[in-house]
Amino acid sequence: MFQKTTIGKPQQWLIEAAASIGLDFTGFRHETTDDFKRHVIKRHGNSAIHGRATITDMDFTRIPDIVKIPDIAIIGATRKGRVYIIYAKTYPDMTYIYFEQVLDSRRYRVLRGSTLYKITRPLVTDDIKRIITRNDKTDISEALIMSPGKV
Repeated sequence: MFQKTTIGKPQQWLIEAAASIGLDFTGFRHETTDDFKRHVIKRHGNSAIHGRATITDMDFTRIPDIVKIPDIAIIGATRKGRVYIIYAKTYPDMTYIYFEQVLDSRRYRVLRGSTLYKITRPLVTDDIKRIITRNDKTDISEALIMSPGKV
């Protein structure tokens, strides 16, 4: 069965920033799904491969904080024709990068978790942009890049 978990509504800074590039997040909500969690654990949850960067259940509890006040937000990134918001939040010994897909239809008005990475050191904006675009799948050339957590 497909399970969804609502994280909350977008913060005002996100609604205003999205509107500045033509995206309307009014009435949206952040959510994750059991499919998202399975994907993240399958791709990033093997400690033999990822070591300290392994995603665990505890890491999912950080998502509300990551979307509320990220250090970096990239709004309007595109990947395979889909629109994303990418958040980065740095803690003293690691950085999380969290992707949400923008789903805007009659059926869904949600920002749905897509993937979550953990890097075992603090990163600066240029490092984050390089990581996000390194495989040429994610385009941030038209995206709004901001630092809501540093205001």
